[in-house]
Amino acid sequence: MSIIDWVIVAVYAAIVIGIGVAASRKQNNTDEYFRGSRQLPWWAIGISIMATSFSAASLLGGPGEGYGHGFLWLQLQLGDLLGYGLVLALFLPFFMKLNITTAYEYLERRFDAKTRSLASLCFILSVVGRLGALLYGASLVVATVTGLPLPVAILVVGMVSVAYTVAGGITAVVWTDVLQFVMIFVGLIAGVWAAIQGVPGGFGELWSTAAAAGKLQVVDFSWDPASIRTFPTALVAYGILAFAVAGTNQQTVQRYVSCSDVASGRKAALMGWFTGFVGVAATLALGVLLYGFYSINAGALPEDVTGDAILPHFITNQVPAGAAGLLVAAVFAAAMSSIDSALHALATCMTVDFYQRYAAPRSEAHYLQFSKLLIAVWGVIGILSAFYVMSTEKSLLPFLVEYTALFLGPVLGLFLMGVLFPRINATGAFFGTVAAAIILLVIGKVEWLSFLNFPGIWRSAIAAPLAIVLGLGISLLGNTPSPNKLRGLTLQEQPESE
Repeated sequence: MSIIDWVIVAVYAAIVIGIGVAASRKQNNTDEYFRGSRQLPWWAIGISIMATSFSAASLLGGPGEGYGHGFLWLQLQLGDLLGYGLVLALFLPFFMKLNITTAYEYLERRFDAKTRSLASLCFILSVVGRLGALLYGASLVVATVTGLPLPVAILVVGMVSVAYTVAGGITAVVWTDVLQFVMIFVGLIAGVWAAIQGVPGGFGELWSTAAAAGKLQVVDFSWDPASIRTFPTALVAYGILAFAVAGTNQQTVQRYVSCSDVASGRKAALMGWFTGFVGVAATLALGVLLYGFYSINAGALPEDVTGDAILPHFITNQVPAGAAGLLVAAVFAAAMSSIDSALHALATCMTVDFYQRYAAPRSEAHYLQFSKLLIAVWGVIGILSAFYVMSTEKSLLPFLVEYTALFLGPVLGLFLMGVLFPRINATGAFFGTVAAAIILLVIGKVEWLSFLNFPGIWRSAIAAPLAIVLGLGISLLGNTPSPNKLRGLTLQEQPESE
């Protein structure tokens, strides 16, 4: 990269750190640090929801996906819409009305403390692996454009991300996410412009070349459970996974509960889906155009450069000064918007669901400092996780989807038990969830049961109903929950919307 490219990246980084420092001056308690005192505007929270899920893995994997498979990944946004719709109908009113900080506080009120701890632990395990993939994605770009060894780049990106996340709290996370959202699209526009300028005939030539290769197909109605790029899998399997992520994942729920009321939470969720749809479409379009670019410029892309490495190669070799800096800053933006959310949510769960829940009461100042320390600790664990992801050599997007589904499916079943089935008691909910997770793991490991082993993307769709059936069966052997204990905690007595 040229000097101007580095200046662009440095200015962007300085602004992000400045937002974190400014936000830290307003922090006096954990409510401000975890929820922004519920004073953040819904549109900013909506953009933050999108930025939380739109990571460096998305910005690298999206163009790689578009290059290889065209627009088929866009089908997953319909599954996302289904998931968000179910969250708005079933979960959101409970989260807002109960005035909770983590999603898993609901589970203690509905069931008991051990059930809350189980769900929070599943979330923590799911995020640790995802955090590693997020750090790896950003580090891949840093290593490519600077020549640093990839392990060194992982350390650098990890330490920078931890430093500004510790300072700012949820207010800084949300506002930097807004900035990062803008930066991501500026970078994508710079990439599209560079591709158009790199061929005679410009956009029309790139588009027609991609069309001739079948890259413009959006929907594939064939039935192939192993393929995430087919409509049934994208709508049903990914839709249920999206339901789990949007409704039980603390990173997303933390945004809802930072809104002032139910109506604002709903608008924030829909804003998150819409901006996510635009973001995915934009990255896939860039990948489609890069396919046209490298098809016309035969030999410009080495055979060993595939998937997630295509965009870094393009930045390094084909993008002019200035545009390269914007693209690199966009990757940093996408990385940090997800890394900061993951670190902050991990610290929130550990503080609220475990430390405050089980340890002796302490002062607000103590909990605030403890949360910041946890962010640093989880940052180190995330860096170690990134080294593991590097060793797997898997494509980022499928890795994230399958890993997330492994943990969040049973937790989705747990929340559905609480909201939809008053007869299910704490014992049934806890052991039904544990049994469902064990059954799925056994099916995946025992060879003679392999015919029951659906692809990873379907794990949530299988685990959630399995957990419900087992939880209900166990509950029928025990006591019926008291109506007083259920008041305001099930759909039959759902809190009124504002």
